[in-house]
Amino acid sequence: MWFAVFSILFYLISALMIAPLLNSSDNEKRRPKKTLFFLTALLAVVFHLISLYPALQELALERKFSLVEISSLMSVNIAILAILAMLVVNSMWFLLPIVFSFSIFNLVLATFIPSHMIQLLDQEPAMLFHIGLSIFTYAVCFIATLYAIQVAWIDRSLKAKKTAFSPVIPSLITVERHFYRVFAAGELLLTLTLISGIYHSINALTAENIHKAVFSFLAWVVFGVALFGHWRLGWRGKRMIFYAISGIILLTIAYFGSRLI
Repeated sequence: MWFAVFSILFYLISALMIAPLLNSSDNEKRRPKKTLFFLTALLAVVFHLISLYPALQELALERKFSLVEISSLMSVNIAILAILAMLVVNSMWFLLPIVFSFSIFNLVLATFIPSHMIQLLDQEPAMLFHIGLSIFTYAVCFIATLYAIQVAWIDRSLKAKKTAFSPVIPSLITVERHFYRVFAAGELLLTLTLISGIYHSINALTAENIHKAVFSFLAWVVFGVALFGHWRLGWRGKRMIFYAISGIILLTIAYFGSRLI
């Protein structure tokens, strides 16, 4: 429990440190703040992973995983990917508070609310691979959706002339470029996830698995249409954002819908 509490605390500290970083235009003054930010974010992720260790043991030994545990695993994957992305690109600052809030939400659920959810049974090595790939795929697709929201926010701010210059704030073209790359990576991973899930679905044809397969396939179609439209028809802006958000909604229903009904 205390590892989860420490993780929540460091996530909050990291999120609160982002606003001063965005408002600072002096690289020399911003460098120590960035170092401290990465340190607190790293501690948050480490404590988050430690808090999940019992759940990972249950997955390996008792073959069960709850909705809350799956959601918490997804959130820490998203946080890790977002923090690593900050080492390469400068366009994740606006997304990190959302990412950290998602992690905090899942930690609160996993720590303070008892969870008695449906168990995932018959987890052979192939199934474990499928679950891991599914979690990673959702994390990438979720980050692509956050990029889409960031594109919409920057575009709207530029049109309203509300965005002040800051070296931390990325250009619209840069964010769009990252969005399309992550979006395409998410579609590729989702394709692999669907392929890896075929064997399990055939051998365990239940209503829950059919639900997952149908909505995951619909999300794959939506993402595919968007990528084809961007590649061949030059789709950009609001249309791509609409498809990205629609796709992640379908994917969320696929992963969580049957557990909430």
